[in-house]
Amino acid sequence: MSERDRTIITFQRPSANDSEAWKDYWKQQGQPWRIEPEIDVERQKYLARRRAIVPDIGQCIYPFKDIKLSRSDVEWLLAGHENGRGPVDWSDESQRERDGLDLRGANLCQVDLSGLPLTRLRGGLTHSEWFPNDLNEHQRNAAILFMENANVRGAQLQGADLYRARLKSADLYRAHLEGIDLRSANLEGASLRSVNLERAYLFKANLKGVHLAEANLKGTTSQWRTWRELI
Repeated sequence: MSERDRTIITFQRPSANDSEAWKDYWKQQGQPWRIEPEIDVERQKYLARRRAIVPDIGQCIYPFKDIKLSRSDVEWLLAGHENGRGPVDWSDESQRERDGLDLRGANLCQVDLSGLPLTRLRGGLTHSEWFPNDLNEHQRNAAILFMENANVRGAQLQGADLYRARLKSADLYRAHLEGIDLRSANLEGASLRSVNLERAYLFKANLKGVHLAEANLKGTTSQWRTWRELI
């Protein structure tokens, strides 16, 4: 068998139901964070149409508002982010000003997001967007991302905007949350064990019952004078 034939076989797309083969396939494609079979063509077309929607804060319009997304949906969106450029690479400082996926208003409750490169994710309004006097409470809440009971273990969420996000009982064990904006977010009962929260913003976040064992809290901003008041 020639080298060319072996290459073709190596990169052959798996059958729809062979999960282990898909994991190997994505590794070969340089996307080791993908573990699910690729979504079908109709779903791709639907998500592409949604992604093309231009956000409008005043009209409460966002590409994936009120849309229930699966892990395979998010994987596909990440792979095609910014016309195929892909996820933001936090280790490359020149990329830290890029916008991540815009999932404002989406529903990711109970979804397995473990290990995904969600750096600079847009999951809520930024501080400057939230406070204009002409925005009412409905407009402000329309951008909230719902991630209750989600598995976010080991995910990369550096620099993400999750202002007022709903993360109740989410599992963020060993997630990378450096510089994340979690102001006023609901993290009640969430696991933040061994997470990196360096320079994160947690002002007015609901941290009742959170698990913070071995978390890196260096430079974190919160409403507490000391973290001992919380833990």
